[in-house]
Amino acid sequence: MEKTGTRSTRCESAGSSFLILLSLCAFSCFSSEAQQAPTFNYRQGIADKYISKDVAAAKSQMAVSTFDLTTVLPKGYVQDGSVDYTSYLQNGLDKHKDVTFPAFPVLVNDKGLSVGSNSNIYFKPGSRLQLQASDKENYEILRVHNVQNVNIYSPVIEGDRKEHKGSTGQWGMGLSIRASKNVNVYAPRISGCWGDGIYIGALNDVTSSNVNIYNAYLDFNRRNGMSIVSVDGLKLIKPVVANTFGQSPMSGIDIEPNNNRDVINNIVMDGPVTLNNAKHGIVISLSKLIGVNPQDVNISIRNHQDDGSSVAFSMGGMKQHYDVPPMKGNIEVINPVWKNNVERPFRSYKPNGYAPTLKFTGVNVLKTDNNGRDKPDAEKFMLMQKTISAESKMILQQ
Repeated sequence: MEKTGTRSTRCESAGSSFLILLSLCAFSCFSSEAQQAPTFNYRQGIADKYISKDVAAAKSQMAVSTFDLTTVLPKGYVQDGSVDYTSYLQNGLDKHKDVTFPAFPVLVNDKGLSVGSNSNIYFKPGSRLQLQASDKENYEILRVHNVQNVNIYSPVIEGDRKEHKGSTGQWGMGLSIRASKNVNVYAPRISGCWGDGIYIGALNDVTSSNVNIYNAYLDFNRRNGMSIVSVDGLKLIKPVVANTFGQSPMSGIDIEPNNNRDVINNIVMDGPVTLNNAKHGIVISLSKLIGVNPQDVNISIRNHQDDGSSVAFSMGGMKQHYDVPPMKGNIEVINPVWKNNVERPFRSYKPNGYAPTLKFTGVNVLKTDNNGRDKPDAEKFMLMQKTISAESKMILQQ
């Protein structure tokens, strides 16, 4: 597998899973000033009030007749996730299009599982894919590569970051969607991955398209909750991304292409919630996208809520001069509520006019007082205004 996504030097911070001091390594488009992270505390239960409890819509679409993957397991199978059943499960996935995972945890190894075209994949209550401890720098637990017309309902995926045997790498993915189209994922719950909870990108210059992810909950992943690397047509509806830390860039949602052949277009986020991520709630970093292939970038982010990430929203930096025209398109951030940000609500790493126009509308910057009440944070709002006014192609409209 190509080592894709955000680039940084390989470093793993030491200490407890619940209280660690993070020293960030270099992140290609960001300044060294931004690499200093505060002491990080994992906040158990921070996302509880935001997570959609209504998965009935996904469950109600379960086909009347599906193949139960429990039937492919060997005689005397265990139900505690302690025995590797990867080959049995993959055999079932290869032979059947509409399948239901067992209603108990199943252990898979770092070869992961691949989903075919025209598949409907269901996870029952109690279903969980648990990754066996690995020493690999890269893996995909559930793989949607070079396929089309795939629906995945209520997947629960747990990575190996607590038991990972190596210390290098950052490419261990929970759900990987690459070079695929017409993919719908409903209510995924993905945690503890060595890299990203969800990765969306290309293979061999074939981008993904028409990907829709509803009510995701991504927690305790090491690099990013979600990396968006190459896609034309993506809807993220009410994702909740929390407690991302361990390997730079440590962002809830990171939009960051690898090269000028990637595509970042027609992306819509509706109601994303980012909580207590060590660096960014959402970051858009387009420095690798500019080049000889003209790029049109269009992103709409509506009703973003961030609470407690170091920076709620960031725009990555670019060089002062390129021998190609600036990117076209528009990035809209509409009615965000950013509060309790350790560093600042918005940070610009100087795109120098080469990124698309970035427009903010109806921004609320808040802080929670000692009585638990949210109040306007005038100081950080003014800092945001100053940052935006200093940039070309950035607009703040209240």
